[in-house]
Order: sequence, then C-alpha cells, then structure tokens
Amino acid sequence: MKTRNSMTRALKLARWIPVTAVVAETAVGSYWDLARISYVREAFDHLGYPMYFATVLGTAKAAALAAILTPGHPRTKEWAYAGLVFVYGGAAASHLAVGDGADKWAMPAMFAACTLAARAWLPQQSDPAYPLTKLGALGRRPQYV
Repeated sequence: MKTRNSMTRALKLARWIPVTAVVAETAVGSYWDLARISYVREAFDHLGYPMYFATVLGTAKAAALAAILTPGHPRTKEWAYAGLVFVYGGAAASHLAVGDGADKWAMPAMFAACTLAARAWLPQQSDPAYPLTKLGALGRRPQYV
C-alpha cells in the first residue's frame, strides 16, 4: 500500500513540472520582451516582426502570468493558458516559416506542449467551472459567489 501512496505522490509532484516550466518561461520571456534585450531584438529582426510586437507579447505574458498565479478565476486561467499556447505555438510556427531548424523551433513547441499539459493536469473538482459538466442539459449557468 505504501508503494501506491508513493506513486500517487510522485504523480502529483510530476504535474508541477510543466506548470513550473510554463510559469518560469512566461516570467522570463515577459521581462525579456518588455526590456527588449538583444536576443529578442535579433530574433524579431530575423523573423521580420516589428519591435512594438515585443511590447504586446511582453504585456500579454505578464497578464497571463498574473491570471495563472492568482487564486480563483478559472475562466481567466483558461484564457491565459490558451493565449500562451498561441504565443509559444506561434513562435514555433514563425521559426518554421522562415526555415529555421529544430534548434530554433523545438523549445517554443515544447513550451506549447507544457502549457497544454499544465492546463490539462489541473485538478478539476476544485475548479468553480466544474459544475458546468454536472449541469448537463439543465440549460442554466452556475452562480459564482
């Protein structure tokens, strides 16, 4: 029985790996975009994006980070995770579009996958939006307090 509890605990801890990766990358990426460090300037120039797009992405990443780290507000978290999938997936697609190799597009693709995993592995019962699945065909919306 102790082995089963250890495995359960290990699985619960393993869920935090993609969450930690996404939160760390989003925080660092937001700062880098807003500070317009040389790496960001070179990447945007290479991809053909205007520099003001770095400000847009940095602000969006900061807002997503705030939504993910703030307790409650499950719908806002959904949108934050969805936005980050678009950010990281778009980065991977941009590198593919200009003919870059896997050394450029693999990390953004991995962060897109981590973002999907982080959202998918969140506990559902504690989510206030969980009653939506229980309502089924009742056709009424749950009232949040």
